[in-house]
Amino acid sequence: MDEQNVKNTSKKNTVGVLGLIAFVLSAMVGGGIYDLPQNMAINAGQIGQILSWILTGLIIWFIARSFMILTDAFPSYKTGLYLYAGAGFGRFAGFFVSWGYWICECFANVAYAVLLMSTIDTFFPSTFNGGKRVAAIIGGSIILWLMSILINQGIKGASWVDMLGTLGMLLSVTIFLVVMAIHFKWSAFNVNMLADKALPQLQDKSLGSLLDQVKNTMMTTLWVFGGIEGAVVLSDRSRSPQDVVRATKYGFLLCLLLYAAASLLPLGIASYGQIANMTAPSSAQLLETQIGVTGRLVITFGVIIAVLSSWLTWTLMLSEMPYAAAKAGNFPKQFAQENQHKIPSFSLMASTIVMQVILISTYFLGHAFNSMLNIVGTMTVPPYLISMLFLVKTAWKDETWPTVATISRKRALTTGIFALLGILFMGYAAGIRYTTISFIIYALGIPFFLLARHQFAPTEKPMTKGELIFAGAILAVAIIGLILLFV
Repeated sequence: MDEQNVKNTSKKNTVGVLGLIAFVLSAMVGGGIYDLPQNMAINAGQIGQILSWILTGLIIWFIARSFMILTDAFPSYKTGLYLYAGAGFGRFAGFFVSWGYWICECFANVAYAVLLMSTIDTFFPSTFNGGKRVAAIIGGSIILWLMSILINQGIKGASWVDMLGTLGMLLSVTIFLVVMAIHFKWSAFNVNMLADKALPQLQDKSLGSLLDQVKNTMMTTLWVFGGIEGAVVLSDRSRSPQDVVRATKYGFLLCLLLYAAASLLPLGIASYGQIANMTAPSSAQLLETQIGVTGRLVITFGVIIAVLSSWLTWTLMLSEMPYAAAKAGNFPKQFAQENQHKIPSFSLMASTIVMQVILISTYFLGHAFNSMLNIVGTMTVPPYLISMLFLVKTAWKDETWPTVATISRKRALTTGIFALLGILFMGYAAGIRYTTISFIIYALGIPFFLLARHQFAPTEKPMTKGELIFAGAILAVAIIGLILLFV
């Protein structure tokens, strides 16, 4: 860790606990919560959804708790995920995490652009056509560059804008949940709770066993928690490690409550079959059935606010990872450049350009883009996995556990092992096909690592023997992914 850089970061450019919580909430909640009722109802009935949220809550809690422990035990490891990997498994592992995280969030931001343009189409019918017309590409591009300009002006300003956006999003979601709770009827909720019967009058169809229902919803429930590491990624800009711990804890609890309520309360108003057949965002249609057109407008504006807020959050977060990696010599040195506001300006610019290219490609990809988002979504598994492996590795023996840690080694080890098992289940839920295809994108990053090592250590071998084996394994899986991509 470059201590001089930490000292040079002025207090005005730091983020407090409320700002970090806003980042975590915005990163996780985004616009996905507004269509969560439909996304869950497609795959599970009432009992299946309850079980799914319980299992998801346990998995994500252990992951969140592990990040809290890592922050406590290694307070000097700013921009956590990258440094955990590098400290535990070498330079290339650190690069592997930073590259995957960076590209993954570039795609996530483009998804926000598509969603935003699709939502604005409500006011200008057929103009943006679900985010796939030239007008949608132009509109999304304008907002993309405006976001980058805002962040370039300084972290504190961007965090306050993000906090206000998060509050606006929470207000619209609260209105939705309150209305759903007021009109909730147990008599509707307890019909076909196991979702094992076909009821044509309710548009219900049999969704199979509870095990199948839970497994099928995991892709939705686990991925909506993407961003749980938000405060950790921004720990280099936080006022204290304890603020990071609190933000991670409260951000997780608030999101779990919001997600579970958003998917379960509507089942007391309409059947899972009826909700599954609603148009996106399903929360707008549900609210409109209860309070009229005002309900649809509340959700529409909520989606716009949520997407802009999350878009801002992720643009900031994704620029931090390659910046930290470049400072350590594992990303091309240009990514370490900062502007007068201590913002990683080159990394931010490069991220914006990558997102711009992806955004333009959506015009040609059409529905294939949704499949690509699923593939890239699996890229979150390796960064989480390596972070948890680092926790298990350091907590395995007394001599490797930091003396500054306030949490016992055995407790940390137990938490890390449970988190590790949960992440492996996440990979299983994603499916072998998507996992192998995602490694194509990981393989594309290897030349960037070689360039960085040539810049920082031109006389040294760019990779150790172990790193060469690791890179070879990535290429092998990527080749399998290429084969599966065209099968």
